[in-house]
Amino acid sequence: MLNIEILDHCTNDFRPITLTRPVASMLAGCFTFEDRVRLLFPDIDVRVRPCCNVANAYFARNGAQSEPDASDGATLYLAPNVVFNLEFARFVRTAEGDAVFDVNGAVVGILTDKPFDEGWFDNPPDWPRHQFDLIVIPAIWDLVNINGRIIEADFGEHFRRAVDGEVHANAAVYGGNAVAVEHGAEVLAGAVLDASDGPIIVARGAKIRPGAMLEGPCYIGPETVIMSGWIRENCSFGPLCKIGGEVESSIFIGYSNKCHEGFVGHSYIGSWVNLGALTTTSDLKNNYGEIRVDLGCGAKSTGRIKVGSFIGDHSKTGIGALLNSGTVIGVAVNHYGAGLPPKNIKSFSWGTAEGYVEHDFDRAVDTARTVTSRRGFELLPEEFALLKLIHDENWKEK
Repeated sequence: MLNIEILDHCTNDFRPITLTRPVASMLAGCFTFEDRVRLLFPDIDVRVRPCCNVANAYFARNGAQSEPDASDGATLYLAPNVVFNLEFARFVRTAEGDAVFDVNGAVVGILTDKPFDEGWFDNPPDWPRHQFDLIVIPAIWDLVNINGRIIEADFGEHFRRAVDGEVHANAAVYGGNAVAVEHGAEVLAGAVLDASDGPIIVARGAKIRPGAMLEGPCYIGPETVIMSGWIRENCSFGPLCKIGGEVESSIFIGYSNKCHEGFVGHSYIGSWVNLGALTTTSDLKNNYGEIRVDLGCGAKSTGRIKVGSFIGDHSKTGIGALLNSGTVIGVAVNHYGAGLPPKNIKSFSWGTAEGYVEHDFDRAVDTARTVTSRRGFELLPEEFALLKLIHDENWKEK
């Protein structure tokens, strides 16, 4: 019997989203990394090994996991930031003995029945090595730039080209062979789905309202509503989002709102976020130069000219907010007012581009409880404790 564990060893490269979840729980393409692995191995209990800060909150929300029993057989240890595919899954099922799996020299998986050492991903044992052509995402800015490729790969392996939901006769659909509308989804009159350059997936319970235009590759998650506007290529929206305005090459992990006009491009938006009307992210410098990003460990070169904003869970922007290219907003930030804010706003900040003060923890949590309850969720004690940890780490020295 095979065991599978997804590790969590590159969290700093995916902040601020990973301040509140493991990398494996991030949406990429049409699935989180962990859900994609579960689709590939439906008969195997896939475990996630989160870093210590987020472990309690993760297990409280997703259920406790038992430790694998070595007597059950070998364990496949996987990197969390890889888009694994059917070819890889088929090979693993027939592999025998210890093995190392890599992509262009980078280790993405290790199969063994021996006690595991996480250092093996940097310095693997001298075991048989197998190379695969898989999508590896080094950092969060790479994810938003290649999300379209991931949507296309997911569509090819996991979706049926069919309209099982309701598409109004007066909706316009181009490239219908690359469209999947799942049961319970609705595409209303006057909506436009253009899959000429990539697939469009509208998941169960999602709704595309009149006047909305979608360009593929694009994934609309369960019960998400596209209220209006232009959803340009390479976008993914997780469950229960409300989206309007213009969005390009961006990922909303789920349970977040951008209901109004304003542009969001090459950005990653966490859960329980609300972007006020006319909030706009820059994703390109006027000189077309490379954008640097500070994820909390110092500014880094991205090697890219298209990078928007990365916004952590429970953060809010006021009406007319403007965000510069490469802006990072932590958890439970309340930013409002005119002017461009600094490019890194630490968690639990409250204020404007003129300056920030501490976002009172009790008030922030009250807001979080109100927002989650509107979607039928409850803020769990372990999630409360994680928010308190994040608050104290940022404001212990005022």
